[in-house]
Amino acid sequence: MATITNIDSLRTLAGLSKSQQAISQASERISTGYQINRASDNPGLMAVANDLKTQLTSYNQILTNVAEGKAVTSLVDSSLTQMVDLLGYMRVAAVAGESSTLTTSERTAYQNAINAYVTAFDTIATNTTWNGTSLMSTAATMNVQTGVNSGNTTTLTFSKMTTSALSVDSLSTTSTTTAATAVDAIDTAIKAVNVYQTYIGAMDNVMESQATVATNAITSYSAGYGAIMNTDFAAETAKLAAAQIQHDGATAMLIQGNGLNRSLVDYLLGGPSTYAPRTS
Repeated sequence: MATITNIDSLRTLAGLSKSQQAISQASERISTGYQINRASDNPGLMAVANDLKTQLTSYNQILTNVAEGKAVTSLVDSSLTQMVDLLGYMRVAAVAGESSTLTTSERTAYQNAINAYVTAFDTIATNTTWNGTSLMSTAATMNVQTGVNSGNTTTLTFSKMTTSALSVDSLSTTSTTTAATAVDAIDTAIKAVNVYQTYIGAMDNVMESQATVATNAITSYSAGYGAIMNTDFAAETAKLAAAQIQHDGATAMLIQGNGLNRSLVDYLLGGPSTYAPRTS
């Protein structure tokens, strides 16, 4: 028994299926905003995009790390500024104590002022902490991950900044001699704090530069990731329109082809038909 195969209809069905796939793909890309939604869309580019995405998330974390490091240096810098002010107040009292014109009660008043400044100084050192780590009452170090690769760290070194460490914890204005000694000790302490504050300021600038590097990297990786993943809406809209036209045309041809076949069958069976064979 012979088999009749409608080749035209099969070809039309293949075209219909292809246009439907094109419609589905374009619709998905437009709706999701991505031109690659699964590895099968483009295995090679998906791997590249995944690498770029990993770098992006890593650099975003670096920004967080650097921001925290900068917050730490800013905290220490603020405390050092207050300490310099207190040392200045101590010096004023000590300079006053160098004068032999002071009465005993006046010397006592200046001594009480110095003692209060010493207490305030050490209170600042005690209260300057970060997540439970003392930054001034004891020496400490912190490693800030400032790069995306292992070992890309920046070390922050914190010195002990207390009156005992600076040798200004036992200042006296009881006499002109002790007051003069106090002035010298305070001057030495101020120089030490100034040197340390210069270092902290420099490390704050380092954190800022690392943030700039990370931000620039994020911009570059974002551009690369977007170029691979983001949908070209103009192109996909045009593809969708073309696929819809192809789909509609294929549907119409399939209907017409099936209609012609039915007419032929009716004619062969001797039934009513509008089929008229061509004559050459």
